[in-house]
Amino acid sequence: PGHGLAGIETRDPSFDCPGLWIDEQSRESAIAAGFLVVDPSTVIGTHLNQLLLPRGPELLGPDETASLLDAMRERSPGLVEAITPEPLSLAALTRVLRALLADGISLAHLQPIFASLAMGLQQGHEFDALIDHVRADLGGWIVGKVCPPGERLKVVTLEAELESAILGGMADPATGQPLIEPDCGRRITEEIQAHIKDKDGPVALIVQPPVRRALAGLLKTRVPQALVLSIRELPASQPVEVVAVIGNPQEAEAHLPDTSSDAQEALALA
Repeated sequence: PGHGLAGIETRDPSFDCPGLWIDEQSRESAIAAGFLVVDPSTVIGTHLNQLLLPRGPELLGPDETASLLDAMRERSPGLVEAITPEPLSLAALTRVLRALLADGISLAHLQPIFASLAMGLQQGHEFDALIDHVRADLGGWIVGKVCPPGERLKVVTLEAELESAILGGMADPATGQPLIEPDCGRRITEEIQAHIKDKDGPVALIVQPPVRRALAGLLKTRVPQALVLSIRELPASQPVEVVAVIGNPQEAEAHLPDTSSDAQEALALA
């Protein structure tokens, strides 16, 4: 209202903010009035990216992986040879890359991912272990997505007995991953949601490596803004603030004033 521009009122499909479709002749007037002017192709491209990003793992197949390998061979042929076709076949490598995409790890820069894979393969070829190895190596990048350098990462942990109960419970026969009992899963979900709302910003759930994948799967659709990390993925130099310990209210209160500047020191109290 009051801008004097003629057009069709709308809402941006990607960010759900108000917008106005205008004709090309009104472009300079809109810029002068302080509007952010975006051409239709950019609007469509951004919206498509928003729609396709969560479906990245589904869109990566052997052909796409082969194309990535061709590009990598031009820069680091020895690194590619250390990974595929032995010990990882094209199908196996595709599965690994799809899992990383599902974890929100971009394949735009493959060099560090392949370097980590090559090192991990020297220790073993087990699928989950490879994913965990790469994630640990990329921990700084993963944390950096939600926490600017130098800032404290707000952290929630699980009480030791609760983690032990999850590990000692039933496991998925297909994957071997722990199955989280519904009431336990609901409690964890509700407490994580409450802490994110209370802190008004990113909160990371830090757990032991064997339970990370199960908890990440639990929270992925219910609390997608929650970052789930294993303790191995948290850089030792990352400042943290432990805001709660799920499963032990008294211990959680004791952690609230924690001002440790060292990640390992703070988490040792948990």
